[in-house]
Amino acid sequence: MHIELPFGKGTVPLDVPDGNLLEIALPKEYIQPRQPEQMIQEALQNPLGTDRLSTMVGPGETVAIVIDDYTRPCPTKTILPPVLEELKLAGVNDLDILIIIAAGTHCPPSADVIKDLVGDKIFRNYMIISNDAVNGDHVKIGRTKRGNDLEVLREYVEADFKILLGDIEYHYFAGFGGTRKSILPGISSKNTIQRNHSLLFEKHSSMGQLKENPINQEMNEAMHLAGCDFALNVVQNSHHRIVGAWAGNPELVMDAGVKLVDSMYKKEISEAAEIVITAANGHPHDINLYQAMKAMYTACQVVKPQGVIILVAQCPQGHGSQLYIDWLKKYKTSQEIQKALQDNFVIGAHKAFYHRITIENHPVILVSEMESPEVTELFGFIKEKTPKAALAKAFSISGDHARVLVVPQGTTTFLTIKKSEMR
Repeated sequence: MHIELPFGKGTVPLDVPDGNLLEIALPKEYIQPRQPEQMIQEALQNPLGTDRLSTMVGPGETVAIVIDDYTRPCPTKTILPPVLEELKLAGVNDLDILIIIAAGTHCPPSADVIKDLVGDKIFRNYMIISNDAVNGDHVKIGRTKRGNDLEVLREYVEADFKILLGDIEYHYFAGFGGTRKSILPGISSKNTIQRNHSLLFEKHSSMGQLKENPINQEMNEAMHLAGCDFALNVVQNSHHRIVGAWAGNPELVMDAGVKLVDSMYKKEISEAAEIVITAANGHPHDINLYQAMKAMYTACQVVKPQGVIILVAQCPQGHGSQLYIDWLKKYKTSQEIQKALQDNFVIGAHKAFYHRITIENHPVILVSEMESPEVTELFGFIKEKTPKAALAKAFSISGDHARVLVVPQGTTTFLTIKKSEMR
């Protein structure tokens, strides 16, 4: 079977012998039903649980709009302009609008990256800032039921009207991205984010889980305390084409998006595989190893004990986090990392935990542009140049008759195994 795997902005070929192929875990792909601009307009004209945006705000009011950063595939250039047009209809002055990039703990983007996110016209005509989790002006808005002090960017908190823009997809410990995640971690302080993410060791902090997920619960608390008057979120297919758009009350928007994501990307596998080949969705999900790790985590859920994982991710920016590297160097086992994180959670170091626990239990073969010495000596991966070479290596480890599962959209596919087959 011939398969093209996402790799950066292109693809790389893979051929799996038919006798070995267990399944290609593809999403239930929906095609774009209408032009994206039409879908956005329909969502804005028919909001869920609120009045139309242009009637909710007026002249003289300040507006804060939160958008996703460069590590997310959100089509901001498509969804932001119609929102700005709605605000013009409402009589809001452009000078009273502040666009905030939800960078979380990521490095604040450069001017060129911001221009690429929003387009040249918006870049030139609106005030745009980015969250700086360490140096930003964050104010305490309250405390969660678990005792986490919630500190959110002052510029957002003090705005008269608050709007969240984003896309809804799976997240490997927050359950799903979208709406409330624009606040926490998007525009929160480092301390607030670290306290929230420290809950990832708890039972329900996992992909596709929301109701009992403690991380999601805190994110919702943060959104309600910080405020959100209007949300616009979309769902995309694997080709980054919008297949659903909803506006209005953030909770209703989230519910609608989650249902569509589940219908597309929740996939039940008949049995665990000896070899799982997972691609990290291509750009921007495979921009660095820190982001691409999510696809490797997905593979861990459906590979047999000691089975081989092949991770296909371009990683043009290398590892993506010095902290992640420092923890891999400092701690040699996942148990050591977990203990250190439970004593003092540090954002970014959790990726080192996932990394260590994966390579302790599985041989991992990486197909990437990263340099070989770093891949093998620091990360403990086996480095191969192509998926073909990686699969040949995997067969040499697992045997010629090993069953192979291929997951082209490993970052966003939610894989489960039929209960009767689960190990």
